[in-house]
Amino acid sequence: MKKHRCGPPPRGMIGPRVDYLSRLVKKSFNEAVAQQGLFSGQQDILLAIVENEGITQSRLAAQMNVAPATISVSVKRMEKNGFIVKKPDELDARIIRLYPTEKALLAPERIREHMHTLEKSICKGMTEEQIRELSDLLDLAIDNLKKGSESDD
Repeated sequence: MKKHRCGPPPRGMIGPRVDYLSRLVKKSFNEAVAQQGLFSGQQDILLAIVENEGITQSRLAAQMNVAPATISVSVKRMEKNGFIVKKPDELDARIIRLYPTEKALLAPERIREHMHTLEKSICKGMTEEQIRELSDLLDLAIDNLKKGSESDD
């Protein structure tokens, strides 16, 4: 049976190291989202509602490229937690529109603040030149994988 590693992979292994960093960043991001009272993934729904006040659930589902039932569950939770309110359309009461609350308007900025702090933590001890170089190297690795997968088609 294969043992699972708890820490970073051995030095010199790029892919597993990037995966490990990605998991650490995702964990921190999910904590920031949870601190605002949201479940992972709901931040995207919240941003879409903030940017498109009055959007319908069906339009939101299409925009997010998810099933209407998925949006329905999230919207119910977000409404219960005070992030959105549902209001009938002024011209057609059968149409329900979604609007962000004040709480919803504050959440994206708080999440961005957390991510800015995370970015500073990631770059701690690095010079500006090292940060740019690491960023460029990661971009190169991303491009290499994209090109590799395109040539595999």
